[in-house]
Amino acid sequence: MKKLKIALAILMVLLLSGCSVFSFEGTDIMCPPKATGNIAQIQKLIDKQTTGSYTLKYPKNGSNRSSIIMHDIDFDEKEEAVALYSEKDSENIHALFVEYQNGDYTVVDDVELQSNSIDRVDFADLNGDRKCEVLIGYSTATSSQNTLSIYSYSENVKAYNTAFTYSSLVTGDFNSDKNDDILLISLFSGDISAKATLLTYNNGTMCEVGSTELDLDITALAMVQYGQISDSCYGAIIDGVSQTGDYTTQVVLFDSSAPALINPLYSYQGYSLTRRSTQICSLDFNKDGLVDIPLCSLMSYLDDEDINTVSRKVDWSNFNTSTYEISTTESAILCPQDGYLFKIPEKWKGAVTARYDEKLRETTIYHISYSGNTFKFKEKIVTIKAYFDENFDKNNSGFTEFLRAGSTVYAYSLSKADDYVSISGDEIASLFTLANQ
Repeated sequence: MKKLKIALAILMVLLLSGCSVFSFEGTDIMCPPKATGNIAQIQKLIDKQTTGSYTLKYPKNGSNRSSIIMHDIDFDEKEEAVALYSEKDSENIHALFVEYQNGDYTVVDDVELQSNSIDRVDFADLNGDRKCEVLIGYSTATSSQNTLSIYSYSENVKAYNTAFTYSSLVTGDFNSDKNDDILLISLFSGDISAKATLLTYNNGTMCEVGSTELDLDITALAMVQYGQISDSCYGAIIDGVSQTGDYTTQVVLFDSSAPALINPLYSYQGYSLTRRSTQICSLDFNKDGLVDIPLCSLMSYLDDEDINTVSRKVDWSNFNTSTYEISTTESAILCPQDGYLFKIPEKWKGAVTARYDEKLRETTIYHISYSGNTFKFKEKIVTIKAYFDENFDKNNSGFTEFLRAGSTVYAYSLSKADDYVSISGDEIASLFTLANQ
């Protein structure tokens, strides 16, 4: 009874305080914790725009996942805001554009979108005026793809009435004109072809300047990123997933000499050099500024071995935009079960293989030697083990801890190996990297 009285008292305080009834999408919270700072000011503006009963809406994709997105649109070191909400009696989402003026936030415009689901909100300077345009992608009931709307943001909000649809998109300077462009990516679906389409700004509107085919068997996108591919070339790196769960990578570039949008790794016959069963995406693995494409394969194994225990090797590779060739810059042993990669030092190249024991959570790296096309095991070099924190006893385990990440302890046990392949504890720590970094 005492708990009931306390609950009723809290309810009365909330009702008398005038707290608006709204919810976070995907939760049962009708009145979330009170916002503070700039977000609280934006929230008050939403209150004034509505009857006081609304739901905050959250983008499903992209880097901006908040319902109230703060961004310095005009590079004046003061953040503007885009707030997403839907009123109680309407399924449509509103985008509330807010500007900071004279020490306070004011509403610039309130745009109603014909949608109840936001895909993403991005910002890009499309026309080179040192002000970001706001890109809002949303889904509709009449299309399997998302619809893109673009808004300029100054004294008032101007909409670019685009009819473009997409599965995913990425922004960046594709044609080297120092303005941001938009690359729309569409996956194959019914009468929709799998392609990438480049949009650039021209005379007050966004125009299509080129498109290129994408692999037909890609049914989902694992990652789409804009980045530096070679010393003088930037483009999109698209990691896709096939129906069988395999991953492949495609590179989309704008060839200014043609001019044309190209996909030099396009797979005409369904086979791709980048095809891999390992679920790993492209990244700048060696931190040299270039995006590396992962080429995955099983490490050396004998015919009578259980290949389920054989570790995979990832050859992190660059794409040469002049020769259209892929060259490996660094290799690593992958342990997806325990979330890490172990770089293969130069002295180990062609001289090691590895096995994973799932029950013990151990990766053991072996020194091997070849006779023709066959190899034999020589000795263990090192074993890397992952522990749950509470199971690690540094005094009795026989392993030496070198990293803690969350609830996992990573430790190693060195074996006596030939001097030219032996390794120290310090080297192990420097060669080890978590897979999500």
